[in-house]
Amino acid sequence: MSDRRCIFCGRLIELENEALFRLPPDHPRTNDAIYADFRKARGSFDIRSDLPGVCGSRSPECLKLDWENGKPVLITKTGRSTDTLICPSCHSELFRDTDSASVRSAVFFGAKDSGKTSLILALVNNCIKSQFSPDGRYRYIFNEKLYKTEYIASEAEKAASGGKPADLRSPAAVYRVPRAADGGKAVCDVLHDVSFNDTIDEETVLTALPFAESAEHFVYCIPADKLAEALAADNERADIIMRRELFMMMSACRYAETPPELDIAVTKSDLAESPSGGFGEQVYSAFPSVRELSMYFSRTKVYEAGAGSAGQLYAGLFG
Repeated sequence: MSDRRCIFCGRLIELENEALFRLPPDHPRTNDAIYADFRKARGSFDIRSDLPGVCGSRSPECLKLDWENGKPVLITKTGRSTDTLICPSCHSELFRDTDSASVRSAVFFGAKDSGKTSLILALVNNCIKSQFSPDGRYRYIFNEKLYKTEYIASEAEKAASGGKPADLRSPAAVYRVPRAADGGKAVCDVLHDVSFNDTIDEETVLTALPFAESAEHFVYCIPADKLAEALAADNERADIIMRRELFMMMSACRYAETPPELDIAVTKSDLAESPSGGFGEQVYSAFPSVRELSMYFSRTKVYEAGAGSAGQLYAGLFG
């Protein structure tokens, strides 16, 4: 059996020995305290926590593990079968095509009203609408078990018209399926929406950001008007705030084996004009800390996250 990576908490699970299965729907429903605590830590208080129990290959209820249509299936001693895989750490569902080699995750940071949720919605909605990557190499398939496409479309439209979209407390996941002629493997792109409240102390990092440890990208959102204000003010206050927020971000990945890439997305670019050289030099001029602290990341790049650039930005992050 292969491994799977949980897109909710980032844990890599060995299916044969570690994965759990949600018991069949007709099994008595019980309160899943682990699942409820995990969802509470992410601010999702309306999520139902009375779910059928879980069991694994070593559970008394298990008779054997089998395979059906390429999916692992657990057969209970009562003859019932279940194929809903559950993460042993957070009890969230494990999805197909999410092994260690095929998950690409990005964590979107930013202050309140920095546009991070709107940016994620724009990126995901563009994948849903376009269906194919800009170079035609991949077909995009959105995971509707996390959010309905209609919900993403309506929230993205609300954000584009200047409204405030609802927080995305669950990750958004898009599968990139290569052309059959290329013979490649599907890749699962995972986008996490977080705030700096999630990095206040070690406890919140461990409970709310366990997925950050395996993230390949940290996307920091800066509104263009705030960037322009920092340039015009020409004082150290804005850079001190930036330094503090970068350190808070770094605290979320201090256990990571590989440093993530730092991608700075200049959001709401319609609120400020970009010079001929783009926003990159503006960012480095306004915030010297970015250049100084970039050594802690594997790479640093600045993107314009304005209207019409969602496809290019997505390709820049995930390929």
